[in-house]
Amino acid sequence: MATLLFLATIVTLLILLANLTAKLIKRKNIATTLKAIALVTLSYFSLWCFFYFISNDVAVPLGTDICFDDWCITVTKIEKTPSIEKDNEVLAPNEQFVILHIKISNHARGIAQKPSKPRVHIIDEKGSYWSVSDKGQHLLEKTFGQQVPIDQKLELNQSLETQLVFEIPKNAEKIKVLIEEGPFITKFLLPDDRKVFLVN
Repeated sequence: MATLLFLATIVTLLILLANLTAKLIKRKNIATTLKAIALVTLSYFSLWCFFYFISNDVAVPLGTDICFDDWCITVTKIEKTPSIEKDNEVLAPNEQFVILHIKISNHARGIAQKPSKPRVHIIDEKGSYWSVSDKGQHLLEKTFGQQVPIDQKLELNQSLETQLVFEIPKNAEKIKVLIEEGPFITKFLLPDDRKVFLVN
């Protein structure tokens, strides 16, 4: 529904912009068309804001699949540690590593699946975002071997497991894991409740 409404809005705006261009070429009055463009844009923006403020983060248990079409991903285990290499303190006292054990799977009935720009973040109650730590990921792969990227193409019924490392402050509160997929334009879809995995 959200996707259809967004596409309908885009198509409407494209038609209005084409009409605006035609009027400019013919030197006709464009006031009505500009008002229509402004009304459509404002209406969608107002609707987006409304859904943004009523949407919530919904905590789900570890192992719960979050699916984007037939490509699914879940967090199976969460570890917090100040170090990855044994007896080697690699972080400042106020920092910690969070290691996510991830499982990706293809639930399609007949074709391979490859996600479009999948993203995993850790967020806190203040809205701060942390992406995968290059340093932490390097240390983990140095110790446990190269990890499978989450955008790996999966054959029919294939599942793979991997690990992602994040470097976050120890004093971060109400930490949770957020998984997203799709290009940046998906940010303009009407917001909905988000499934998250609680870290602490």
